[in-house]
Amino acid sequence: MIVPRTFSTPRRYHPGYSLLGRWLRRRVGDARQAEAVFIVALAGIGLGVLLAQYGAWALLQPALTADPTGPLAVVFWGVQLCVFTLVGLTCLLGFQPSVEVICTASGLSMRQGERHLTLAYEAIDDAEPLAPLLFHRHYRRYAATRAFVYRPTGALLLLHTADGPVVLGLLEADLTALHRHLDARLAPTYPQTRVA
Repeated sequence: MIVPRTFSTPRRYHPGYSLLGRWLRRRVGDARQAEAVFIVALAGIGLGVLLAQYGAWALLQPALTADPTGPLAVVFWGVQLCVFTLVGLTCLLGFQPSVEVICTASGLSMRQGERHLTLAYEAIDDAEPLAPLLFHRHYRRYAATRAFVYRPTGALLLLHTADGPVVLGLLEADLTALHRHLDARLAPTYPQTRVA
């Protein structure tokens, strides 16, 4: 009986998984496009907040400098603090879910947040290390790629399947152990011949 082996990563800080990032990912439906829309939306929100702050300061500066501890100053600085806190909590505070890969007797089960994939060993044609730069330049942009990546700058493993490439990114020691496990499972078996 083979005991399933599990490789997992901790979750990590990633602004793309903030409330705004997750909402955009659900609305857009495509992770790559949602990431681009998130960057544009974050820049737009930042610019809007900055312009509003400068505009409010320009209008209220005479009153604020005349009475820096008055009720108008307290309201002005309170609103500033609330806006920056709200923007930080909704747009910048997010954590990427952990990646979990379970090796069973029949195949691999991969999960990252709500996404999951199960592959039988027979469905994996080959497994090879993947350079992070090649992942960013090619595989990340390829629509058929299914990526379960903890940190895209770390060690990556590329699985070739008939349905398209699968990219796994775990901690380096775990990825090496998983690669060895897959090499043992995917090694071709040759019929044994008798030596006379």
